[in-house]
Amino acid sequence: MIDVDLWGLSKTIISNKQWQLIREAVRRELAFEAIFGNAITDMGESLSVFNLQLLPTVAIVIQADNDGIACFDNAIIELQQKDIYNRVIDMLQQDVEGIVTVVGQENIFAITAGDRDVVLLLPVDIRESQAEVKTTAKRYGRHIKAHLSKKINYSISLGIGQGYEFKQIRQSYFEACAALKYKFYQNDGAIIHYSEVSWGDRESQQIFIAYETKLLATVRKGEWQHAAVFAAHMLDTIGGSRRIHPDVLKVRILELLTVVSRGIMELGGDPDILLDIKIRSGDEIGRVTTLAELKAWLPEIISEMCGLVKEKQQAAIVRAITHTKQFIAENYYLDISLEDLAKREYMSSSYLSRAFSEIVGTSFTDYLKAVRVSRAQALLLSTDKGVAEIAAKVGYQDPNYFSRVFKLVTGKSPLQYRQGYSLENLQI
Repeated sequence: MIDVDLWGLSKTIISNKQWQLIREAVRRELAFEAIFGNAITDMGESLSVFNLQLLPTVAIVIQADNDGIACFDNAIIELQQKDIYNRVIDMLQQDVEGIVTVVGQENIFAITAGDRDVVLLLPVDIRESQAEVKTTAKRYGRHIKAHLSKKINYSISLGIGQGYEFKQIRQSYFEACAALKYKFYQNDGAIIHYSEVSWGDRESQQIFIAYETKLLATVRKGEWQHAAVFAAHMLDTIGGSRRIHPDVLKVRILELLTVVSRGIMELGGDPDILLDIKIRSGDEIGRVTTLAELKAWLPEIISEMCGLVKEKQQAAIVRAITHTKQFIAENYYLDISLEDLAKREYMSSSYLSRAFSEIVGTSFTDYLKAVRVSRAQALLLSTDKGVAEIAAKVGYQDPNYFSRVFKLVTGKSPLQYRQGYSLENLQI
């Protein structure tokens, strides 16, 4: 506790400017102590030193709104926090805004907290109902935001806690921080009171299980162009419900990235690079304050992870398709299945099928049919073997099915094809 007599003596031997600086430093220390230190139970002797008529009962937390890369730039974040704090101090010293006139400059404490927050502790009559306390506190919040918005070129949001006695002011601060987190689902420039925040139950988090499974399957199939889009769609779904606490959402996103990184490693991704990405992700996601920022950030991280194996997988698939075409050319008469060929290349049949169509320009099935029909054409023109025998030699045990496939590819039945060729030779 402050020694009032010693404080008064010190005041007589220092300049007024020095006194003001010292008093503000002690006020900041008192505010920190009230929020983060030991509980303050007696402020009686300190009231005269600080010229306090009313003790703070409500905490308001102010934070700059950042989009895109700005939310990951420490220099920008630090500069904005310092700027907001200085603007708040200017506001209090000018004593021109309604809030200062009503509650008094000396009764408002301002400090910085964490990496980006500016905290105001100010008095609201808590003898009124919580609804009235909320109305007054939000009115003060609008005054503060309106004043600061005139002085800065970026948006800010405010979180407001409920009213408590000064010795419990830290509870109001924690509530203000919790309220500000709800900005995650709102537009920039929000003023949010703790009583307005509502989070869903654990069942609402089950959405991650389905999306995690689907996203991992997408990565394993090599559907690189779809992975990031799929992640963005997941966040759209979550944003539509607004039922998951942002902190819980971030933890689940990190868990999802861990699962994805394992899938990437299975495909040949460098584990050391993936570890670096995961460590960086843990730091970066902590700076995300809105769903919009998360939507911009998550697809980029997933694309970066997928990029570690994309080129490697593309080279592998080209080799696999070359091997597949070669196998068909040499073994077209056998019972060939895509599943067996995919296993030979250590790939999923769906992945090989899709890649085959994209690179070759036709499906695996149609390609196999074309090769078999081409061999059948040669046999029809160079031998007098019957249709059933030729069908068996090119991989078809059912002559009728072979004839249907042949006509589908060439436009003629096997006999029509042979006869047509013979007639052309006679005319020549």
